[in-house]
Amino acid sequence: MIFFIFVLFSVLFFAYFVLLQFLSPGTFFGTVFGFSIVWLLAAVFFGVLAFFQKKNLLKPFFKRIRLRFKVLLGIFAGVCLFVCGINLFFICRPVLSDGRERVKYVILLGGGITKDAQLTDSVQKRVKAAGEYLKTQPQALAVVTGGKGPFSPCPEADVLKPALVACGIEESRVLAEDRAKDTIQNFLYSVQLLSERENKTVQEILNSPVAVVTSDFHLARAERLARRMGFTEIYGVASRTPPFFVLNSYAREICSYIKLNLRIFLTGKPSPLASSPSSVTVLKK
Repeated sequence: MIFFIFVLFSVLFFAYFVLLQFLSPGTFFGTVFGFSIVWLLAAVFFGVLAFFQKKNLLKPFFKRIRLRFKVLLGIFAGVCLFVCGINLFFICRPVLSDGRERVKYVILLGGGITKDAQLTDSVQKRVKAAGEYLKTQPQALAVVTGGKGPFSPCPEADVLKPALVACGIEESRVLAEDRAKDTIQNFLYSVQLLSERENKTVQEILNSPVAVVTSDFHLARAERLARRMGFTEIYGVASRTPPFFVLNSYAREICSYIKLNLRIFLTGKPSPLASSPSSVTVLKK
């Protein structure tokens, strides 16, 4: 029975890994060498367990392990599950816009493009959500933000802007920030762009009501980063993640959220833009 359970998990994880590649053909290298490799490694792990179970080597192996190591391993596994569960709880509880606010700026966060300079399904949903929201906020200026990734043919912002315009948003309302490589830089360079365009100080931009548009799994971390960086009035607008990608997206986000918590705990960064000398230096470049 245990053997078949190991085989089942191995097959399921391998199938999920393969399907992720087929359903993301334009980003093949980005998925193979990205987080999705975890599912392949999980498939190999359970495959090895199945092999040892088939050869009756698994039980003798565990018998040779001292009890204290078994206890420590169990405690470690329990702590890991607890930490992941706590982080998932916060990931699933972003602060969502109720539609009654009036924002000055809308920041649409990028999520990657294909090797053919096309938006992925997930990012297309972000653009659609941003377009619908901007139609309810005619006074707001939008920033689409995303630079050129290692497997991208061009900066993502160059694809996001025309996609948002195609949703019925006037081109004059859409600014393109094409340097950011991660969420922190999304906000950092967006503030710079808005400060230059509006002829306002960084602090004035940070004090303005701002909506952040991104995928549902990413929104809580984006909001936390925005507040850490000094935004005082943030509203979250979430797009739905395509069902097949939910497991991969949320598993990856748990790792990213834990990484952010460790960074804040160990370094205290990111710090508010208006009070950070290093940020001010970047903004002046």
